Amino acid sequence: MTQFTQVAQDFAQVTALLTAFVQQFDSDYTVELGADFDCVNDECLIHYAVAMPDDGARRFFADFTQRFPACADFDVFTLSFMHEVGHVETEYDMVNDTAQRNKIQKMKDKDKAYRAYYALYNERIATDWAGEYLTANHEQMKTWEKKFLTLFKKVLDKYPDV
Repeated sequence: MTQFTQVAQDFAQVTALLTAFVQQFDSDYTVELGADFDCVNDECLIHYAVAMPDDGARRFFADFTQRFPACADFDVFTLSFMHEVGHVETEYDMVNDTAQRNKIQKMKDKDKAYRAYYALYNERIATDWAGEYLTANHEQMKTWEKKFLTLFKKVLDKYPDV
């Protein structure tokens, strides 16, 4: 058994809880543990990560909460996960931005690169969807987040180095 397989097994309850949550939007949506937060739109698959790069997480949180101040009391995990749900929920409106993404990856100035990334149309509409959903359902989502984070942290405690 690989180390990743063991981690995925340990997080099976977390994955099941996240899957149950996203299937309220569409029963075809699935969730898997991944190396980073992302989604595969054509498969309706959302990946979540156990740990996020500190700098990227801080920048994402700052961008998200600047645009949606009512969401500042959510954990960065919740914002990241809901952003990915936003990608699959707004897939119908996505544009091909591969050329722009390639250009951003080549940027030397990290501040400018992050700003350009968050300004991408696909990223903006995913964050808009997530921010609007979290704002409109704030109390319900805070209750869900508390339940989720309790389970998540219980499993995460097995991995003190993360």
